Amino acid sequence: MLSGAFEFCRDTPVDQLSMPRLAAFLDVGVTSIYWYYKSKRDLLDAMTEEALAAFYESMPPLRAGGWEDMLRGFFDDCYAALAADDLTCDLIVRRIGGATRQDAVAAWPRAAELLDGLREAGFPPSLAWHAFITLAAYTRGFLLTEQPAEAPPASARRPAVTAAAAPPAATRTAATAPTAATARVSAAALASEPEPSGPVAGPPGEFAFGITNIILGLRSLLPQEAHDREVA
Repeated sequence: MLSGAFEFCRDTPVDQLSMPRLAAFLDVGVTSIYWYYKSKRDLLDAMTEEALAAFYESMPPLRAGGWEDMLRGFFDDCYAALAADDLTCDLIVRRIGGATRQDAVAAWPRAAELLDGLREAGFPPSLAWHAFITLAAYTRGFLLTEQPAEAPPASARRPAVTAAAAPPAATRTAATAPTAATARVSAAALASEPEPSGPVAGPPGEFAFGITNIILGLRSLLPQEAHDREVA
C-alpha cells in the first residue's frame, strides 16, 4: 500500500493526494486503504517516515578537517540529498515538525556524530546544538524558497521514491528553529524532459554564502581556547 502511494505521487502533487484518487489508481476500494491508514494524515506520516529512514541511511560519513569543514560538508550533503528528489523534499521539508536534541540524536546517528565532533572541537553542548538547529533550519528554509509556487506538470517532475528504495530526503530537526537564517533565491527552472534521479551537482552559490555567514557567527560565539585550537 505504501509503495503504491509513492508511485501515485510521481504524477500527482502530495497536496492533491486523496484517498478516493489513490484507491482508483491502485484499483482497490477506498475502505481497503482505510484498513491500513485511518486518515490521509496517517498515510502522509507513514510516507514521511519511510523517506526519512532512507535519508538517514544515505548520508555519507562526516568530512575530515576542522569543525568549519565538518559543519559545511554535513549541510552541503543534506542539501544535495534533499534537492535530489522533488517528492521526498516535499514530504519532509514542508511537513516535518521540530525535534528535541534527544529525539534528533536517537533518530539520526549521523547527527549524533556531528554534535560529538563539535563538542570535541571545543563547543559547549548548548552551542553545538544551536549550530545544528540553526544550519538545519537554514537548509530547510533555502529549499522551501526553491520549491515552485505551483506543482509542475507530471512530465516535468523528477522520479519519486518508492517505499522499498527511497532516495535521500530531509532532516527531522530542520523545521522550527527560532534562530534560523534565511535566504532568498529564485526557483530553479524545471527541465521540459523528466530528469534522472540521483544527487544534484552541488549546492548553489547562494546556499554556500549563507552557510559561510552562519559559520562566521558561530566562530564569534566559540570560546577563545577552542578558537585558538582551531587556528593552530
